[in-house]
Amino acid sequence: MSFLPSSTSATTVADLRTWVSNELNRVSNAFTTSAQTTTLPVLTVPPAKPQIGQVVFADGTDWNPSSGRGLYYYDNGGWVHIA
Repeated sequence: MSFLPSSTSATTVADLRTWVSNELNRVSNAFTTSAQTTTLPVLTVPPAKPQIGQVVFADGTDWNPSSGRGLYYYDNGGWVHIA
């Protein structure tokens, strides 16, 4: 997600309410837009500190967790091939 807050020149409570409402809509839109697609980098080495549930894309050559190039998630101390 990428969000940079806009500045405000609100001088009244009503103006401030409008600005806050607009900012919250922008935050919501940023979440919605970023949730539509995800691009994973192709890794040539395993992550230094993998965490349970972490999802990665291995190149399958320099780093082959088990089943070659593909998508893996980390669980119970090992990488599980997804696709």
